[in-house]
Amino acid sequence: MIAVPDKFSHLKKIFVDTTHVVTELDHPRVYYTIKPEVGYVICGYSNICFVLTEDANLDTERLFVFNEKENKKLNGSIDE
Repeated sequence: MIAVPDKFSHLKKIFVDTTHVVTELDHPRVYYTIKPEVGYVICGYSNICFVLTEDANLDTERLFVFNEKENKKLNGSIDE
């Protein structure tokens, strides 16, 4: 299990199985790459924490696209 620091425990967490994340939630579309050694990234606009799953494919270029407003949950899993 990826250890997200306690200081981020209040943030919404989205578990993803790829290191490439795209998000737009009432803000411009932004692209993030999760560093496997860190295991998570936090959107600077929405403060949503995207966390790698244990079985994440670290070698794929596939994108996880998250747009909650349009209810798009593609290429990954959502867990709040």
